[in-house]
Amino acid sequence: MLSWLKGSKRTRSESEADSQTDTIPSQSNLAGAGQSQTRGNAGSTIDTEDIVTSNEEEAINTPGPSEHESGVREDNWPEWQKASQEWCGFLVSPFGRDKSTQQASLRKKIKEHKDSIYHKKAVEIKNKATHNVMQKHIEDMQKADFTSTCNVFRTAYKIGKHDVSNFCIRTTRANILDHISVEMKKKVVNDIVMNQRKLCVLIDESTTISGKSVLVIYLRSAICSEEPDTIFFELIELESTTAKDITDALLDSLHKNGFDINYLQNHFLAFACDGASVMLGRKAGVATQLVSKFPSLFVWHCSNHRLELAVCDVLKEVGGINHFKIFLDQLYTLCHASPKNQRELTESAHSLGQRLLVIGRVLSVRWVASSERTVKAVWENFQALHIHFTKRAKYKGLNDILTSVSFVVNLGVMFDALTELSDLSRMLQRRDMTLDHADRLLARQIRVFESMIKTPGPHTQTATEANEEKVFKNVTLHDNQRVLKINPGQFFRSLAENIKSRMTPTTSSHVSRTSSETSDCLLTDLKVLQSDSWPPNVDILFGDAEVRRLCLRLRVKERESVNGFREYLDLKASKTPATLEPLLKAVHTIAVSTSECERAFSSMNDTLTDKRNSMDIRRLSNLMFLKCNGPPLHQFNAQTYVRSWLGKGRRSASCTACESPTMSQAEPKTCWSLF
Repeated sequence: MLSWLKGSKRTRSESEADSQTDTIPSQSNLAGAGQSQTRGNAGSTIDTEDIVTSNEEEAINTPGPSEHESGVREDNWPEWQKASQEWCGFLVSPFGRDKSTQQASLRKKIKEHKDSIYHKKAVEIKNKATHNVMQKHIEDMQKADFTSTCNVFRTAYKIGKHDVSNFCIRTTRANILDHISVEMKKKVVNDIVMNQRKLCVLIDESTTISGKSVLVIYLRSAICSEEPDTIFFELIELESTTAKDITDALLDSLHKNGFDINYLQNHFLAFACDGASVMLGRKAGVATQLVSKFPSLFVWHCSNHRLELAVCDVLKEVGGINHFKIFLDQLYTLCHASPKNQRELTESAHSLGQRLLVIGRVLSVRWVASSERTVKAVWENFQALHIHFTKRAKYKGLNDILTSVSFVVNLGVMFDALTELSDLSRMLQRRDMTLDHADRLLARQIRVFESMIKTPGPHTQTATEANEEKVFKNVTLHDNQRVLKINPGQFFRSLAENIKSRMTPTTSSHVSRTSSETSDCLLTDLKVLQSDSWPPNVDILFGDAEVRRLCLRLRVKERESVNGFREYLDLKASKTPATLEPLLKAVHTIAVSTSECERAFSSMNDTLTDKRNSMDIRRLSNLMFLKCNGPPLHQFNAQTYVRSWLGKGRRSASCTACESPTMSQAEPKTCWSLF
């Protein structure tokens, strides 16, 4: 124990005399002498609120060394640096036998200390610390280099954001991009945490081209007080792909970047993922482990993935679709396996004045929008395919199927269905899609498919007319019993039923009983916020119970939201009251789709190519953050990041103290003399 911190018995007159002659200590002790530690008599209770002022609490620090350790005697200090032993040694104590007398004694000491030059000097130094004097001083010293360093930062940012496919890793450039990305991420986290915004986390797992298992993390929140937006947050490497490791990696990433456990307990609102068993397993999935830590967490299975599961269910139920899929897979193999076939097919399309569309796979692991493009390509290039198949005898079997009446009818039915499904999938992928809007879209699409059971679509009608005339796009058709015909009524009924069963619950399974009662109730309560669902003569207490349940589930202030909703009813939804906006933003924070994670994987593959597959995952994550979230170059403010760069003692653009790179000398050629 340092000698100057040791306690000593002091009389009342000595302590009060010291407090009255209070002066300024050395700067090393200024911050430490602000808070007094009270030591009362045994059995006495002191009210802390009456003892410590706000400035004293903020100026706390560790006391400086003793005069024996520092080698400087207190007698030699300037007059303004001297302070009483009572305040420097945290020895302030009350006097008196009862509580009121003790409090009066302490108030007097605190008042005298607050009015002293010592305390005012401490507050002044504390205020100066907030002005970044040191950082501004460094800027003034390097003002001549500031502009050139900003130009370097803008060049590096442009390369990292726009020319990342041709990005050549250099140490300095990579460090600059890492610095910019880290600073940007800090700003995002500070805005979310300091303003106590609701948070939704989206994750997905994949594998890089170098064979590493990675987890992509997206955040959805109302950043900058605007409508909730989904942004890329981080790409982290996984040691293994078990549910426990994924959960630990996710929480570790959130904690490391500034989301502490207290914030997550109060504002971690929702979690969205795909339907993999490791994510949504009922016993030990990632969602189950997160709910055990955050009981109020809302778990949402991606709507686009559930739409794909509904389409897969239809394939199992309706006959003829698999035969259609197998034939289109053969067309895909024919077009992509041989460049010669691709060239001949292109020439056949050009001879008809058509543009050959890309033929891909249908109803595979890719989303239905890709299948719609393939069916459209076959429909548009039907005549070109027929001409190409008639040129060679080995394509006779494919031509027989292509020109059959059953195939043309199946093509029209699938074209209509995939067009509707593709539009629905794209709508669900929109960044501004909300949970209530998605619910209305799905309900409307189910009604469309139920209507198409009796009312055929435009392409189905064209195919039916071709069946009657035996001609389609100037190609003669014939009957082929080996080609199974899809029953349109059964097909569209199956689509409506499977979408209804797959998309209505909030969990992964299509069986309704697997959804928790609270999760299913959320979608029902959200309908109260839709003005088109209100009765004609709406009562003023209409929807009160639903709004209260939403506030309880989403952890929003109840009374403000209820009053805001009543005002919303009076205004007949013509204007949204400010008191209702927190509830609406909380509802809109819940992500509908994890399609953003799929976009992140596309960005990852553009950056981590086969020629650059050894890039560190942390650096890859920083580059992806800039590419996905960074503003355009004309809106990029390099000055902010240059200040923090130079404030950390990093080199400026004109610094010549670093070692110059060694350039390898090329071996001379005899022909150089000619050039």
